[in-house]
This record gives sequence, C-alpha cells and structure tokens, in this order.
Amino acid sequence: MATFTDASWSKPGGELDAAAYCRVCLIDTNPSGQEKVKDNCKLPVRSKPGGAVNKNALRNAAGRIFQMKGIGAEAKRKGARKLVRLMREAKIDVGESLLRLAGMR
Repeated sequence: MATFTDASWSKPGGELDAAAYCRVCLIDTNPSGQEKVKDNCKLPVRSKPGGAVNKNALRNAAGRIFQMKGIGAEAKRKGARKLVRLMREAKIDVGESLLRLAGMR
C-alpha cells in the first residue's frame, strides 16, 4: 500500500536523472533494456523514487491523461489503471471518463 502526501506539487524533472524520473511516473514508454529518456516518461506522481504519492499530482494526472498525445492506446490504458488504483487508495473520487479510459467500465 502506498503512502500519500497533500504537499504542494511541482514536477520533479530537474532534480532527478532519467532513470529515477521514470520510476516516479505512471507511464514509461522507453524500450525495454535501453537507457531511459525523460521525454518517454509521463505523469509523475512522486517527488522521488520510493517517496509518498502526491495527491495533488494524482489530480493533475487525472486531467492531463486525456490530453496526452504521441503514446499508444495500451500505454495510456495501463497508466490510467495505475492512476485509478492510486486514486482509490488515496480516497480521491475517480470520474467515469477515467474509468472508461482504464477499461474499467
């Protein structure tokens, strides 16, 4: 079970190297076995690997996931499923459209 924080949120991109940044994101489209590239990782929800999930980041990701371009439908669906799971754990309301995107409706 994840731990959560209500701290203010700012994207952690500048503080983390590519591998660490990808670990805090819901979506990682980097090819398996290749070096991580930050641009291939989307929707960060933690400020550092192993850190608490930020509730404000979850709310931000819930809005942004519908605007994302350039990633495959399957990667978006998997990211949406992770997002729904975390939002439910954090006791944040999950909208119907997000549930549909996640393939849960």
